[in-house]
Amino acid sequence: MVSLRNCTFTNCCFDGAHITFADLVDASFQSCTFKNVCMRVSKIGDATFTNCLFENSDLSYCSAENTSFKGTKFVNTRMEHMSLILTDFSDAYLDGCFVYGVSAWNLKLKNTKQKNLLITQNGHPFITVDDIELAQFIYLLINNYNLRNVIDTITSKVVLILGNFSPERKRVLDLIRDELRQHDLVPVLFDFTAPSARNFTETMLTLASLSKCVIADLTSQKCIPHELANIIPHHPSLTIYPIILNGERPYSMFDDYKSYPWVRPLLYYKEDDIHGLISHLIGLI
Repeated sequence: MVSLRNCTFTNCCFDGAHITFADLVDASFQSCTFKNVCMRVSKIGDATFTNCLFENSDLSYCSAENTSFKGTKFVNTRMEHMSLILTDFSDAYLDGCFVYGVSAWNLKLKNTKQKNLLITQNGHPFITVDDIELAQFIYLLINNYNLRNVIDTITSKVVLILGNFSPERKRVLDLIRDELRQHDLVPVLFDFTAPSARNFTETMLTLASLSKCVIADLTSQKCIPHELANIIPHHPSLTIYPIILNGERPYSMFDDYKSYPWVRPLLYYKEDDIHGLISHLIGLI
């Protein structure tokens, strides 16, 4: 064991070193080489590795939270079971690395080049991907029967609810959601004004892709025209159930969607009979 905490190294050669269980927290490495190095089970959180080279090295079981690997190259490096949280791989290069069991959350991957990342254990068929964040998901999808069941369950039970989220209309959408729950469905309300950290349309389309169907309330529409314009033409397997309050009229361009067979006829409802509306919809769903 060795402690290099808060140390600074520039143009150093660590080739062939054996520094397992080391403490490299807050250390700084600039243009250093780590060929055939064993650093298993080391703490490298908040450390900085800038323009370094890891080749045929072993970083398995290292904790690398908030670590920066900007411009660093990883070639045939073992990164199995590494903890990578808020880790910065900007301008880095990863090729032929072993990433089975890696925990990757909120990585920074600007201009990162990745290829041939092996996601399986020794002795198992080789499966490679070109994205370290995708690695753990693909592995679970292939090997975890329960995960496949979860995905099947999601796409058979989730109902996406779109509508006007003003206080008076939100009350009705909440009633629709509560009624759907009584029928063993999983209602998801999407408030177009809610997400602030990512693209609104991207979020909405992701939810739509995971849904069994969409209930779109056209009453006092605000964002509905934009939402449906992005969903309907591109999701022919996703049934759309448009609804509207008695006495209201849908926006004029909605008639264009009548030619899409997955868009069902418009249903009119009364605010005091949401139960009747959902009972009718359940018969259709």
